[in-house]
Amino acid sequence: MRVARVGFTRVALAAGAMLGLATLGAPAAAAAAQQGAATKHAFKVTVYPAYTTAGLQTTFEVTVTNTSSPGTTLRSVQVTPPGGFTVARPGPTAPLRRKTFVKQRTLSLHQILIKPGHSMEFNVTATAPTTCGQGSVLRWTSRAFQKSIPAGAQLALQTAASSVGVTVVCPQLAPCGDGGPACSTAVDTSVSTYGVVSNATAGTLHGTLDVGKRLTCGSYRFRDPNWYDSAVTPPAGTTAPPPGTAPIVDQVSYTIVNASTQGLGFCLGALYDFVTASGTMAPAGTLPSGNPGFLGLLPMCTAAAAPCISSISPQADPNAKSGFDAVMSIQIPEQGDPWGGS
Repeated sequence: MRVARVGFTRVALAAGAMLGLATLGAPAAAAAAQQGAATKHAFKVTVYPAYTTAGLQTTFEVTVTNTSSPGTTLRSVQVTPPGGFTVARPGPTAPLRRKTFVKQRTLSLHQILIKPGHSMEFNVTATAPTTCGQGSVLRWTSRAFQKSIPAGAQLALQTAASSVGVTVVCPQLAPCGDGGPACSTAVDTSVSTYGVVSNATAGTLHGTLDVGKRLTCGSYRFRDPNWYDSAVTPPAGTTAPPPGTAPIVDQVSYTIVNASTQGLGFCLGALYDFVTASGTMAPAGTLPSGNPGFLGLLPMCTAAAAPCISSISPQADPNAKSGFDAVMSIQIPEQGDPWGGS
């Protein structure tokens, strides 16, 4: 678990009579010309995920689509995260490393080829600023070019068709074993709430979201685009719980807005192996942190011991399009650094 050491707090002009041409006017003619150019040379961008945690690093998946008319090839692109972010240089084995250039906060891809109607996806690893909790949506910026380097005439960004917003959420911290109620955290987004209660008798419970790379479980289709991490760090000066200490178990309450319970599952990534919903042991894989671990869908607790799903139920929500949210209760032993999502 990487812990932030910060203070949280997108003309058609029919040929006609001369009178019609005269009444078009210079401003309208200019606007029509711009619209025609945008249709001929245009692109759109999607950045995923739409949330990140202050002070921590996320690998964002950027999809660039060439929406130009036939004949216009997109050959280079630049993307820049919002102010306060820092962009990492690609590693030695990263795809497109030789075509990737980073200068300050801007990542450029040179000598690529995206034909009209086609898309290209690449990763940008960036660390969020430490400022958080203001609830405002920050926006990435992007530019695209027909030349193999970012120079010359640009394609027009289709703003309305693009999705480039990101919200920086504060890490959630709770002291454990202070004599009060059990330590708990809750991370909220517009589509979900991930609450954790730990029975740890010492240390600090940390709750974060969308840190590292996307969490996946085979072909399972996530209802929530976010993934979560909860971990208890031991008190300062210690590295492990004292001998005889009872195992730490996280009790997770997970609400997904406007989601059906039909076919809903919970993807767990952990340092330890566990029984999955299919009855087999979880396959080895890479956790969002980059560490080796095990990933799989959890079974119901009626047939297996923790980690497991205690319950899945609908909850009335008048603000949801379907009228319901999905609520899950999950038990997760805290051995190392468990990651989850659904």
